[in-house]
Amino acid sequence: MRTWLRSADAVLDAEGSVRAVALLRIAAGPLLWLHLERFVRLMDADLYYGDRFHEAYWSWYPEVGKTTYFWLLRLAVLAAVLVSLGLFSRLATVYAAGFVAWNLWLSTTHYHNNRAFLLMILVGLAVLPSGRVLSLDALIARRRQRPRVDRVPLWPLWLLRFELASVYGASGVSKLLDGDWWAGTVTWNRVIRSGPELARTPLPDWFIDAIGNRGFHSVFAKVVIVTEVFIALGLWLRSSRAFTIWIAVWFHVFIEISAHVQVFSLAGICALVIWATPSTGGRSLVLTGDGRDTRALAFAVRRLDWLARIELVQEPRDALAGRADAVVLTEVDGRRFTGSAAAWQTLRYLPATFMVALPISWVLGRRGRVAHATLTVSPSRRTK
Repeated sequence: MRTWLRSADAVLDAEGSVRAVALLRIAAGPLLWLHLERFVRLMDADLYYGDRFHEAYWSWYPEVGKTTYFWLLRLAVLAAVLVSLGLFSRLATVYAAGFVAWNLWLSTTHYHNNRAFLLMILVGLAVLPSGRVLSLDALIARRRQRPRVDRVPLWPLWLLRFELASVYGASGVSKLLDGDWWAGTVTWNRVIRSGPELARTPLPDWFIDAIGNRGFHSVFAKVVIVTEVFIALGLWLRSSRAFTIWIAVWFHVFIEISAHVQVFSLAGICALVIWATPSTGGRSLVLTGDGRDTRALAFAVRRLDWLARIELVQEPRDALAGRADAVVLTEVDGRRFTGSAAAWQTLRYLPATFMVALPISWVLGRRGRVAHATLTVSPSRRTK
């Protein structure tokens, strides 16, 4: 019992980087706008929820008049911009989460599960101090000689991970217990209803015909259910996390193609970034010489290492003497990758290239790895 309590205390007391959450914050602005866009269009037509049928979830729920509602909505649009910019980050995220929550239960016609998923993300951003990095707030603080420390208690991150993973688990289990879902009736019906929208997309006719086939959905629905349960469990295991994230991205892409689910698909893909290890640095990439490939890799690391996971070290060509490879990546645990395996392993850690690099890095990884090697680098040659 004491061992379990000590482990629980260690988890609750753990601190780490909030950089991955800051990336989610940047993406949350456009996601919030996509959510609000429908309400803004109604506002432009001088319509709001009180002009049509609506029913709040509780009789005591606070309601406002049209003018007040429109101003609250305008402020929410402004909050979406400030959230992405990271200006007044805490105030902006708190207001965005508060407005979406209030508006969600303002009418039964406003509530959708995909909007509740967005609300979970916004609440997590409001609790976590994501403005400490990758934000105008952080830039202003540095210029005032009061830099913010990118290290915070991580218990809100564990809670956010639990909430978002539970969505996949609850969805998969509920579908498993629903006969119509298991048989594919639900997904087939959704595709039939969205037929006109699919016809306007650039998707080829053969693909549209395939996903409109009733037999396809008897298999597809089962794949969806198994995938959701797999994602809910696989995200928690370090050994399967990268593969699970890769599968989850494709899962959201295919769900969006076959059944438009509003903001959920984009929000689900963006939220996967919070499963990155909450720490920076720890990996060293040594590039020797100035060849085209090494220059391209150095450029990618400098521009796309948004999670700050790789320390780039560039050495002159004469440093290659006595060494066979111009590209060497040393992992946190001391494993060393060389050559093309090192390059693809590096690209795997960059969010923008992750989807392409992950399967290739698996194929090349065993060939280019030297187990538990130690790389010594001259501090004077480190590239910041």
